[in-house]
Amino acid sequence: MTTIILAGLGGVFVAILCMALFKSTKRPVPGSKHTRPAILVIDDNTSVLNMVRLALESEGYTVHAAFHPQEGIELFKQHSESISLVLLDFRMPEMNGDRVFDCLQKINADVPVLLMTGFYEDTKEATQLLQDVRGYLIKPFHLGNLIGKVREVVSAE
Repeated sequence: MTTIILAGLGGVFVAILCMALFKSTKRPVPGSKHTRPAILVIDDNTSVLNMVRLALESEGYTVHAAFHPQEGIELFKQHSESISLVLLDFRMPEMNGDRVFDCLQKINADVPVLLMTGFYEDTKEATQLLQDVRGYLIKPFHLGNLIGKVREVVSAE
């Protein structure tokens, strides 16, 4: 088992990775109806976005990544029928996760969403949103926990 930790340090995210993470595999994802399920990741922190993308790709997922909320909504419009899960940051400068979630729901309400946040306080602010999503992860999180949560949600679909 590779230990991978995504940790925050003074607003700058530092990722500790093994080189194996950078090698994307083509193996099928266990428990999924798709060979390579597609996941949309929307996060305004490029370090988090890239680490999550690399981790999921190394597990066999196809990943669409968006740095800006509006870009994420556009990607979702284009690929909503093939996306098995959305990983959504809650606190972003242009548009918070609850507004992005509402836009995604109007396009395809059946796609599950996992919320990611760097602030525990957001879980209190996002009380209604937390009732509508499949779960949440508080940053910094262990990428093994992310992958486990993603597998759980994707295999349930």
